[in-house]
Amino acid sequence: MMWTRQSVMAMVLMTPLIIPSLAMAQGAVTATLSVLTAPVERVANEAGAPEPGVSGMNLAEGDRIRTGAGGVALITFLNGSTVTLLSETEVTVKQAPTGRAKTAGIRMLIHAGRVWARVVQAAGSRSTLTLESNDYTATAHDGLIGAEQSSAGIFVCWTRRGTLWMTDKSGQTDTVLVAGQRARARFGMPVTPEPFVAGASTLEIRTTGPVVPLVRMPDGSQAAGFLAPDIEVNQVFGSLTEAKGGRRWLVEVPGGHEGPYTLILTGTDAGPFTARISARYVGFSAYRHEIRGEARPGERLFTRITQTVKGQDPMTARALEASVDGLRAWDASEPAAVVAFPGAPGVN
Repeated sequence: MMWTRQSVMAMVLMTPLIIPSLAMAQGAVTATLSVLTAPVERVANEAGAPEPGVSGMNLAEGDRIRTGAGGVALITFLNGSTVTLLSETEVTVKQAPTGRAKTAGIRMLIHAGRVWARVVQAAGSRSTLTLESNDYTATAHDGLIGAEQSSAGIFVCWTRRGTLWMTDKSGQTDTVLVAGQRARARFGMPVTPEPFVAGASTLEIRTTGPVVPLVRMPDGSQAAGFLAPDIEVNQVFGSLTEAKGGRRWLVEVPGGHEGPYTLILTGTDAGPFTARISARYVGFSAYRHEIRGEARPGERLFTRITQTVKGQDPMTARALEASVDGLRAWDASEPAAVVAFPGAPGVN
């Protein structure tokens, strides 16, 4: 059996390669759990008693996942779609494809808290990912979406890339969101799309040339970007990852932390490259830096971005300036690991 690049799905930071057994992947397994930050618990379908979540744990329909205060978990489905559970979130996997049936819809019920999802659309399929509350569903065919069920009974959903269809329990489509919009819904009340902003400050990385960028957040547990041209990672709420043509890449993440943010550049070919680092506060430019270098295939270089910010709350803090270290060869463990599922597209 040969594993091609298309057969691996970017998954979690600082964990070893996880390959579920062939028997399990073709049986009841629908997804794999990764613990980005403890505490995380799983309640297996009909088991009743919670157990500590462990990276590499197989999940089946009906399993319930909980994150405690400060906990962050990642669920990776067989088609490569990922769902990040933020702190104090509880969800149930209601429906997901198993084995080689990867084109069916994925459905996840949000009991409480907030999730962020990267929805993968396999070539030639019409697979979907649906995030649900008791009153609403938010469905996408592909893109970067999120949803939250608040204790006040309000359901909120967002999309940064792709179209999101929001439907109430009566089956009527209340609204359609396009990239950069969100909606807040309480059953029986009108729903109006509005602009989506992940935070007042935004850190943006644009690269040109034979490198792909990956941004590791200051907490070290989450990342957004690319490990290769066809391996995308997006675990950070509100972030945007986009290919802007064969040699241009964009990563945007919330920029309200001092840092350091770690920028890792992976060479895809030999030649010169440019990485433009900038920050915005409520849409206005805060600073700009530019890095130039020479790439080699497979070589990883990195720099650290340390900001000066005004304000204690990362959601509202204002990015003022930043220091950017010189590029060095990546000298730590892998910036992100991958999970490979037997029978995934491209596996021979």
